[in-house]
Amino acid sequence: MNISTNKRLIFIGYLVIVIVVVLILRLYFLQIMSGDIYAQAAAQNITRIRSTAAPRGNIYDRNGKLLVESIPSVGVAVDPYTVLKRDDVLTALSSKLGIPYYELKDKLEKTKTTYIDRVIIKQNIDKETMVYLKENSQNLPGVETVNIFLRKYDYGYLASHILGYTGEISEEKLKQEKNNSDYEGGDQIGLTGVEEQYENILRGIKGKIVYEVDPLGRPINIVEQTDYVPGNNLYLTVDIELQRYVEETLANQLQSIRQKKIPKTNEYYKASSGSVVVLDAKTGEVLAMASYPTYDPSVFTGGISNANWQQLNDPVNNFPLNNRAIMSFPPGSVFKIATAYAGLNEGVINPNSIITCTGTWYGLGNDYPKFCWNKGGHGGLNILGGLQNSCDIYFYETALRLFLKNKNEDELLQKYAKLLGFGNKTGVDLPGEGSGVIPDKAWKKEWFKNDKANSIWFPGDTVNMGIGQGDVLVTPLQLAYVYMTFANRGKQYTPHILKEVKDENGANIIDSSQNKFNNLELNQDYVNIIEKGLGLVTKQGTASGAFKSFPLDKIPVAGKTGTAEFTGHQDYVWFASYAPINNPQYVVAVMIGEAGDGGADAAPVAEKIYEYLYHIENQQQVHSVDSFGD
Repeated sequence: MNISTNKRLIFIGYLVIVIVVVLILRLYFLQIMSGDIYAQAAAQNITRIRSTAAPRGNIYDRNGKLLVESIPSVGVAVDPYTVLKRDDVLTALSSKLGIPYYELKDKLEKTKTTYIDRVIIKQNIDKETMVYLKENSQNLPGVETVNIFLRKYDYGYLASHILGYTGEISEEKLKQEKNNSDYEGGDQIGLTGVEEQYENILRGIKGKIVYEVDPLGRPINIVEQTDYVPGNNLYLTVDIELQRYVEETLANQLQSIRQKKIPKTNEYYKASSGSVVVLDAKTGEVLAMASYPTYDPSVFTGGISNANWQQLNDPVNNFPLNNRAIMSFPPGSVFKIATAYAGLNEGVINPNSIITCTGTWYGLGNDYPKFCWNKGGHGGLNILGGLQNSCDIYFYETALRLFLKNKNEDELLQKYAKLLGFGNKTGVDLPGEGSGVIPDKAWKKEWFKNDKANSIWFPGDTVNMGIGQGDVLVTPLQLAYVYMTFANRGKQYTPHILKEVKDENGANIIDSSQNKFNNLELNQDYVNIIEKGLGLVTKQGTASGAFKSFPLDKIPVAGKTGTAEFTGHQDYVWFASYAPINNPQYVVAVMIGEAGDGGADAAPVAEKIYEYLYHIENQQQVHSVDSFGD
């Protein structure tokens, strides 16, 4: 052996010694220095947590009547890891639960869970199915029945658009940051109405079970168990008996209108939809809110079927899931109070201004005649007569004068419409509220950006807007809000659905009584003038036929009719009101789609509601009212 070989052996020996020393030091660090840290981590790794469902809070009306409750039910939950390995189990579940085989398999394959977690594949199973699953549990590994909670709607279809419905949380919602830590697949979540609006209040706190698991994550025994906490209970401002009466009155009126023919044709009115809003004039509380067509929210309990979902979304059925009380429609003449107040406050008219209606108006030039709904004309009218008779020409002229003042630089009609509450959301505590549209120069420029010839704001745009036509859109709730503002002489209360929140023991957590308001500081003289005109509408004007048997001497009603053209549809008709004039208590707004006119078809619904509110004996049938125009 030569010297070079000896050196290599010595080098290798030292290298081995260094490696051994390093390994010994590393083992010492892991076992002695960091032993406690890794022991703690190991202890954490042998437990897993599984949640248990909590019932949602109940929903009550203002008088404590139970509207929606959570009831215990039985569901089917499976362990995807086990079931996917057993084709016989998948086939049995598909057959017994009525779930297509490949749909079930696909759902389980896409679900990422631990051995502890289960996927709920069927809710609200019947007793026969439950017995079958339990008796055959040995042949159905990875399958179990679990206790869950489902919603029960004690009043069926009543107030369905207010209450809303629940459903299984979607993958999209699960991915949202706000839901990451609180929700799991299969959880029930509010999807519409107050169920959605007050999800965080209604949902309970889940219970949990802490399992000890083996190295593969399979449960061995229970280490700890915590019970669930039920969700809090909501008390709404709605009176369910008033809600029932309003919905039935609206439905009956629509049915009655469908029996009428459009004048000089063989075509019948469609009366395809409608909405009614009843507010407490002094607080903004929503006492009733009806939308037609309606639906039964119980079809969503346990998961809606494809057939029911298709039916609810079929255009033939006119989209019953839509809450028309917070959707936007052309208002027609109910909008004229905005034009009236703008005209008075800007001085383009005064209480004594006389505008002559001959049935045809040439204010935009002889090439652009515009017509009043009364083809024969109303003669000379002041503001009271203009409101009483809903004279279009009176408000064409007023709107044009507003346009001409300062060459429309300040867009005065738009300014006052928005001030009163049009063109903005009311802030009601319901999801999906529309803001309506108060068109102006900027809006039109953007809307017609690809049509330059129509992107300019013309005098005729303001004129059309003056009678609630053109591109103006309002919601029934928004309309009620504006009339409530007049009833309160400029004080604006936010419409709201929630009255109180109580925990499971009845302790009051939240009181939503609204004492705050926004004071618009309206000119009280002008408000009084407009209110006097609205009083004449029900006494002698376009709504007098509907109120001919109502005791207006004891309960004077301020109201305004409206009939609006709607492209592609028959006319939409309206009636907005409050009562009594001397001390307003209630605001009632009615909208009916594809009917005759506001006086004959919408006002009678409000009259019937006032009869109910003031316990007045019924003296006339809703459908027997003669037409008085607009």
